[in-house]
Amino acid sequence: MPGLPEVPTTIEFGRYKVVRHRRELLADGRPVELGGRAFDTLMALIDARGMVLDKNQLMSLVWPDRIVEENNLPAQIAVLRKVFGADRHLIRTVAGRGLSSLRGRSAQCRPRPLVLLPLADDESSGGGV
Repeated sequence: MPGLPEVPTTIEFGRYKVVRHRRELLADGRPVELGGRAFDTLMALIDARGMVLDKNQLMSLVWPDRIVEENNLPAQIAVLRKVFGADRHLIRTVAGRGLSSLRGRSAQCRPRPLVLLPLADDESSGGGV
């Protein structure tokens, strides 16, 4: 549609590929089980195109027009890290700022970094997001 920003259909990072229109995450070409909110969290990070998202921004993107408990966000980050397994480094903690992920390569757009910020309460507990 005219006037709409270009939205990539696939985004690749490491051995992973996100197929946006199918709401699917692939690892080495095989589908990975990922819940809807975890997928929304991943897409919010990808769509940020390197901008740092604070907790409130990320929550408003993943749960628009909804009031949810703050512990839902770290739960979704934990799901993503579990899915990434040995590739947990794709989401890394940046001391004092939050979390960031490695750059992705899109089939239709330039490479973009994925960025997360931890919840302030999580840093004090040593667990991170």
